[in-house]
Amino acid sequence: MRMEPEPLAFTTPEGDPVTWEVEAEPYHDPFERRLTLVVQGTKIVQRRVPRSEGRDREHLYDLLENEARMGARLLTRLGRSYPVELPRLIGYSLDVAEPFVLLSDYRGEPVSRFSGALLIAEQRALQASLFRAVRLLSACGIVHRRIEPGTVRWDGSAVQVTDLSHATLIGARRLRLGEAPYASPAQRAGHGRAATADDLWSAGVVIYRTVTGREIADRPDLTAAPSLQPIHDVFSDGPPSAREVLARLRAPDPMQGVPDGHDLGLEEGRAAFDRARAARREPVAEETVTQVQPVQEQPPQPWWARWLPLAVLIVLVFVVWMVSR
Repeated sequence: MRMEPEPLAFTTPEGDPVTWEVEAEPYHDPFERRLTLVVQGTKIVQRRVPRSEGRDREHLYDLLENEARMGARLLTRLGRSYPVELPRLIGYSLDVAEPFVLLSDYRGEPVSRFSGALLIAEQRALQASLFRAVRLLSACGIVHRRIEPGTVRWDGSAVQVTDLSHATLIGARRLRLGEAPYASPAQRAGHGRAATADDLWSAGVVIYRTVTGREIADRPDLTAAPSLQPIHDVFSDGPPSAREVLARLRAPDPMQGVPDGHDLGLEEGRAAFDRARAARREPVAEETVTQVQPVQEQPPQPWWARWLPLAVLIVLVFVVWMVSR
């Protein structure tokens, strides 16, 4: 059934207001739906916070804003040649009753659907692509913190890591987040500072689970999985970097072709987003109600108080007259 086009107004990552005509598919859940651009026919994903959900769970607004903020950071650093492994921010609208972000359409299927069913070549491609995503995030100073089967998709040749709503910056204080086996022990405990090691652990567990099809409670045992030996030490106390893992997998570093400079237009857009975000977080001044205070009645004056000023004046006049005689 064809849906009627509807206008969609939002702000681009560069900070420009635009309006597109889209055809919207039904919501798969209250937070997400796919849209088709009427002109190009391109599909995008709209993630939102419904008013009914945000009323009772205000932290959902913070997660949505974080998705936009991290998406803008990735765009600024990685430029227009955006990697297939990461979701691309299209735009956002955060100052409406039901705020939303727009992302490039998802690719592939959740990696959990391929558990234990990948060929040898696909297993190596999965490892290289997922650690490529971790390397890209790390180079942008980001820790995803929720790499797990529900946020990793696979299309047969490359992964796509979705949902940046829980991401943080490298060096930020660790918070207790996630569960075993996908969250690292340090992240589960909330000790220290967020680091790429957290994402390396999570990516390693996702790969182990997808390649072997085995359920695990905590730390995987890779001794019986020869194809996973290049990632054996991502679960150690001193894990390698994502770039080192890629080298073991004989995969090139994806940051080699990325220029060091930032896109000035996107930098300005990020600054505009930060200003809008800060303004939205300022407490709204409560309406001031001016109350009229009743005039307090003064106690009645004695009769002589009313004539006292006149008596003083007469005395002064008399004194002056006596002196001037």
